[in-house]
Formats: sequence, structure tokens, C-alpha cells
Amino acid sequence: MARRSFFAKTLLLLIGLPIMAVVVLFAISNRHLVEVGFWPLPVIVDVPAYILGLCTMAFGFVLGVVATWISGGSTRHRARMAENRARRLEQDLDHKTHEADSLRKALPAPEKH
Repeated sequence: MARRSFFAKTLLLLIGLPIMAVVVLFAISNRHLVEVGFWPLPVIVDVPAYILGLCTMAFGFVLGVVATWISGGSTRHRARMAENRARRLEQDLDHKTHEADSLRKALPAPEKH
């Protein structure tokens, strides 16, 4: 497993700790029960408001990640194509270098004056 740099750890603490504090305060402040009905089904569930809020935020986060991943598909495709082209060009360059070396070896040695 890769080790994280000091900068990454510090950044995680600076961003992660305030977010965790806000989530904990949100959960403490919204402990009352809320009725949640699932429309096509005749089911009504009482859940704490903070669970409903956190689940809604998590769903929105996952939806945003999926939308971002889908929208980046063309960029990832172009990057793969560029990597493949670079790999082919490197192989072609290696082939031409070996070919030039073999031709150089086949030539007679230059005459010294």
C-alpha cells in the first residue's frame, strides 16, 4: 500500500475533521423521528431525521460520482488512444533503430586517411 505524504495527511485532517464535526452536530440536532412513506408500496417507516438527511446526501454524492465518471468517459478514451499511439510509435522507433544499427554494421568500415 502506498504511503501518504505529509501534505496529503494534513489536507485530509484539515478537510475531514470539520466535515465529521458537522455530520456529528447534524445527527445530534436532528434525532426526532420522521415518517417516510414509499409511495407505490403501503409501507410507512419512522426513521430519525439525521438518517434520512445523511442517506439523501450519500445518494446525491454517489449520483454525482457516477455522473462525473460518465462525463469523463471521452477524456479517458482519448487518453487510452494517446497511450496506445505513443506505445506504437516507441515500438516503431525501436524497430527503426535496430534496423539502422544492422545497416550500419553491414556497411564497410570507413577508410582512414
